Order: sequence, then structure tokens, then C-alpha cells
Amino acid sequence: MMVQGSSLCVLLVVLIGALLVKSEPGPRPRPTPIYSNQFAVHVPDGPEAAAEVAAKYGFDNYGQVSPPIFLLSSLND
Repeated sequence: MMVQGSSLCVLLVVLIGALLVKSEPGPRPRPTPIYSNQFAVHVPDGPEAAAEVAAKYGFDNYGQVSPPIFLLSSLND
């Protein structure tokens, strides 16, 4: 059986169109944002400086997580 040139052309256009539609990504749903009132803060000057930073910006200092990282939390817990 012989395929006519115009039929082959139509088949080729349909296949290319299907590939383009399939390969084009659609918009992804955005994940629900998660907000936290706790922050790990790099304070290289030590615990006293971390306490000053927390007090200055209205946070509680929950102490050192790892040197020199401190965990600060909002007073609005």
C-alpha cells in the first residue's frame, strides 16, 4: 500500500503538533506558603550580641543552635 504525499504531510503535522502540545509545560500550582515566626540568625559576636539584636527588633532569643547561629522568635507566639 502506498501512502500519498499529502496524507503523509498531514500525519507529520499532526504528530509534530501532538509533540509540541505534550512537551509544553502548563502552569504549576504554587504550594501554599508556610510562614514562621522563628529565625536562625548568624551572629558572629556571641550570645550577648545575639541578645541585643533580639531585643532591638522585638524577638526572644532562644539561644545558640550551633556556633554562631542563634534561634530568635517573634514575641507574638
